[in-house]
Amino acid sequence: MFKKKSVLVSTLLVVAMSFNMISFNSFAEEAPDEESEVTYVLPEAPEEETEVFPEEPVVAEESADPGYKVTFALLEDWGDGYNAGVTIENTSDRVIEDWKLSMAYDAPDFTTIWNGVVESHENGVFVINNCGWNQDIPVGGSVFFGFSVGAAFNGEPTDFKNLNAKTDTQEEDYTVTYEVIADWGAGFTGQVTITNNTDKTIEDWGLEFDFANEITQIWNGIIEQHENGRYVIKNAVYNQNIPAGESVSFGFNVVAPWDNPDVTVDSSAQINDYVLTKYSEEAEALILAIYGRVIHAVNGSSIEGAVVRLREGKDNQEGDFIAEAVSTENGDVQFAVKEGDYTAEVSIDGFITGYFNVTAVEQESIEPVIMAISPVLPEGQYRIVLTWNPTPKDLDSHLDIYGEDGGKVASVFYSKKKLSSNGEVVATLDVDNTRGLGPETITIDIDNEYFKGKTLKYVAYNYSRTPVITESGATVNVYKGSVLVDTFEVPTSGSGNAWYVFDIDADGVHEVNELIQYSYSNT
Repeated sequence: MFKKKSVLVSTLLVVAMSFNMISFNSFAEEAPDEESEVTYVLPEAPEEETEVFPEEPVVAEESADPGYKVTFALLEDWGDGYNAGVTIENTSDRVIEDWKLSMAYDAPDFTTIWNGVVESHENGVFVINNCGWNQDIPVGGSVFFGFSVGAAFNGEPTDFKNLNAKTDTQEEDYTVTYEVIADWGAGFTGQVTITNNTDKTIEDWGLEFDFANEITQIWNGIIEQHENGRYVIKNAVYNQNIPAGESVSFGFNVVAPWDNPDVTVDSSAQINDYVLTKYSEEAEALILAIYGRVIHAVNGSSIEGAVVRLREGKDNQEGDFIAEAVSTENGDVQFAVKEGDYTAEVSIDGFITGYFNVTAVEQESIEPVIMAISPVLPEGQYRIVLTWNPTPKDLDSHLDIYGEDGGKVASVFYSKKKLSSNGEVVATLDVDNTRGLGPETITIDIDNEYFKGKTLKYVAYNYSRTPVITESGATVNVYKGSVLVDTFEVPTSGSGNAWYVFDIDADGVHEVNELIQYSYSNT
């Protein structure tokens, strides 16, 4: 556990969002970055290492027209690292939509972040984007994101700015159509359809147009403003984003007032001079999550302090990392990332660096990807590590040894966990997991005289039977000495109760990767 040394809270009021900047009648002009200068006073540090909780955060002088307030808090400080958090509070009378915060901060890259995504870190400025599910801040509400830094605390961030201001969409990026779908003389029903012509999502759409009628009822949209025949229509929240190549529609009724016969309606009137608005020029992809758990491949215990780094794409062991986290006391790591496949690199002193293919999942998912890493081995030893999905519950590792004549001479599996020769243990089943996820681990002293002239066959057997092994998501990592020498993934089609993965002989590992019907004896 980390020792708490001090807790520092400073609150900064940012006069960042005037009502005009977030109102729809200013969409036609690009809003500037929202920022203001702030002043604050830090509490004096105590002489002894004790926790300090100021009675009230020190707040900059309030403006007559505040937009939002940013509060930075040092949550935990253990000398060579710390946890901190930022709260953004909406102090305006309008929803802050699709927030994205920049801040000047003298700190290295975060080791992990939660409830936010580091979009960039350049020249001492961090840009933190929302996670999709927390993109809007209601009136009087707030959002919080936290992060860890693997270096000594060097002061709080400054110069906060909300970067997502409304902009006009290019005309060629969308199409607007209008039609009257019902007309009964004293009134009519109209429908407006907006089509996204681009290959990126249009987020938080709004539509301005001129219309020579009084809209009396609307659905799938909200009348944000109506003045001098100019309408500003806001999305209805549940339809706020228009995916690439798709459309949204809203409808309305125009009805002549029953108590004023001099007022008529004109169903032939068209909508004119329309302008579609959205937030950032490039809409962000859906933000999903990767959950991992780093464990010891030989004894199944959690590993704290492992560094887990992500690269985009499967089987990618080169190039830049896009995110980094350090495993907790329970071995857990979590990333908020865009949809897609990634490769996780896991490293810690004394262990062989491991690589694991991971896929981003919905935020609500709680099943971790097991990242079982092996301690460094003597050069003459192999280690086989099997992991899989939560179901089937029980996959079993079987190592069958065949003599030069092709006959089976020995096996290592759950019923025979050790194989000895001349008083020496030459192969062991280190971990037998029966609850899903794994690992199941076998270690082999391949340089022992016993294995000369022999072939070793490795099979993963589906003891649970259901679901079938092709749905198990099983992966086998093979280590030798100080390196990962091979990774195998179970076939996703075919039949059989077992996965025949590879053979090992004096020349190394030979891939088989087939589904088979397998049987064995416990005697």
